[in-house]
Amino acid sequence: MRQAGIREARQNLSLLLDDVREGREILITDRGRPVARLLAPLPLSVRSFPGRRALRRRMPDLEPRLSQSITAGAAIRIPRRLQTPFSGPLYLDSTALAKLYLPEPGSDAIDQALRGRRDLSVSDLAATELIAAFAFRARGRDLANAVAHLQSAVLDDLDSGVFRHVEPSPQTHRTAQRLAMSLGGQDPARSTLVLHLALAVSASATTVVTFDRQLADACVRVGMMTFPEIKNI
Repeated sequence: MRQAGIREARQNLSLLLDDVREGREILITDRGRPVARLLAPLPLSVRSFPGRRALRRRMPDLEPRLSQSITAGAAIRIPRRLQTPFSGPLYLDSTALAKLYLPEPGSDAIDQALRGRRDLSVSDLAATELIAAFAFRARGRDLANAVAHLQSAVLDDLDSGVFRHVEPSPQTHRTAQRLAMSLGGQDPARSTLVLHLALAVSASATTVVTFDRQLADACVRVGMMTFPEIKNI
């Protein structure tokens, strides 16, 4: 990824845009700190996200919440006033999917904020994390049908084009490795954190929808926005 300082971006914007048209991505920095990215727009999804309120009514109300279980650390609470993320595209991790597909505090607000959008990117990594975590929580309980409903709903949304499908490539893993080094390394138990971040980069996302505080912190450190927005990092 090429880097350009703010002064260079002002003076050579047309040249930088030529690079973007050729498929290259430009990271804009301010005194070495990432502040923005120049990239070509990606195609929108085939269908807009219709919301999943009806499904959530049929799903069990888990305690502790699945989005909290997935993070294995501090979770982000939804503020009372939730602003709609107008900037996009957006990348949704497994904690965001948990809010959309299961009844949790703030699920309706998140659902409403994302409903109608066609710039939501989801990976099989996020889907697998969600389904695996739910299946683990369902062990020993009469929730086999709920697990099947969840898997069917998530995969149908991926296959039918509700979400833009983003998958790891060798370049994505190289990006994840560079991000891991720039962030000072990650706990090996949370190695997928930088992979989610790299997937967001490969999806040209400007915002990551997550309730994982560690992932949100990493996003801010590399110049990406988060939803819900976190402050005082």
